Amino acid sequence: MSGHYVVLSRKYRPKNLDDLIGQEVMAQFIRTCLNENKVPHAFLFHGIRGIGKTTTARILARCLSCVGNNDPSRPTSSPCGTCKSCIAIDNDNHMDVMEFDAASRTGVDDIREIVESTQYVPVLGKSKIFIIDEVHMLSKSAFNALLKTLEEPPPHVKFIFATTELSKVPETVLSRCMTFQLNPIPTAKLAEHVLDIANKEGFTMEAEAAEIVATESGGSVRDALSMLDQIIMLSYKEGSITSDTVIKTIGGARQCDVDAILDFVITGNPSDATQLTEHVIASGCAPFTLFSSLQSTLYKRITEHVRKRDKKLSNLLYLWQILLKQTENMKSAEHPEHVLIAAIVILAHTASFPKIEDLMIKDQPTADNSYNLVQKILARFPGSDVSEIG
Repeated sequence: MSGHYVVLSRKYRPKNLDDLIGQEVMAQFIRTCLNENKVPHAFLFHGIRGIGKTTTARILARCLSCVGNNDPSRPTSSPCGTCKSCIAIDNDNHMDVMEFDAASRTGVDDIREIVESTQYVPVLGKSKIFIIDEVHMLSKSAFNALLKTLEEPPPHVKFIFATTELSKVPETVLSRCMTFQLNPIPTAKLAEHVLDIANKEGFTMEAEAAEIVATESGGSVRDALSMLDQIIMLSYKEGSITSDTVIKTIGGARQCDVDAILDFVITGNPSDATQLTEHVIASGCAPFTLFSSLQSTLYKRITEHVRKRDKKLSNLLYLWQILLKQTENMKSAEHPEHVLIAAIVILAHTASFPKIEDLMIKDQPTADNSYNLVQKILARFPGSDVSEIG
């Protein structure tokens, strides 16, 4: 059908191992297995949503089914993309590659259908391949029905599982699979990918705009490209994508604003911190999004201090603990912006407290300087009386 629109996550879905981003170790292992013709009979890919589990399963199916390489009897790590098997997989109509969604087909009868199908030899390709997405959704009886075949499948059968919740997959299944964790894509690499696709679509995109998209997606390629789809629709007339457009579209925050708020907090300036926070929220940033950005930025600063072996970490760690305790309040609050502003005020006042190392008296402790130390601490809390301490 002419004019049929394909979303970016499908249009730019990787079709070979070289196209996968952020999964180099896993890709290299699979490439070696294929080149050496030592392919396990069952794979399990796990990780967060949208990072390439099902895509990797389909790429592996192409590698196992391709008949256009030099030796048709062996799998290949570089499928040709033009043979009848590759084309059939691209069109989702390969007779020997069956994909099941365990979220909708959870019963034992569905698995028995798969088990019965394993007895038939491949028709078009070299292997009969069963891809089961969200495999953790299978019922207990369905898992049990699969175990025997999964342990000793016919030579022509390969199983490829994908799941977002590895803990829900029985150990008896895990022990029969070669398991791979797909990692969230690093922000810098994902931002570069977003920029590249925006350019391919004929749009110029600011680097900061791509970084906001990558940060907000949480390492998920699909989420990032879904955001880009939406942003492109709103930028169609201009032909360019700015950070302002991204912020208005997805409710993100400029990193420079997040850094400035955190700087005001750390220097004990609640007035400017709350004023800038209110401005960012008024500009379209969702309160919880800004809260998450503050958490991420503070975490980066803490790790930077650790790498530099900076011993003056106490106040940053206090701020981190306060933010963690406010997470649930932000999620459950009727007005999360109120919780965020209150948290900013608490953080700024906490940051203004003297550091423990500054309060410590390096000289030999005496009754007098111990009394002075207590006075210094209680001075931070109006209404306290040192004489009340026994």
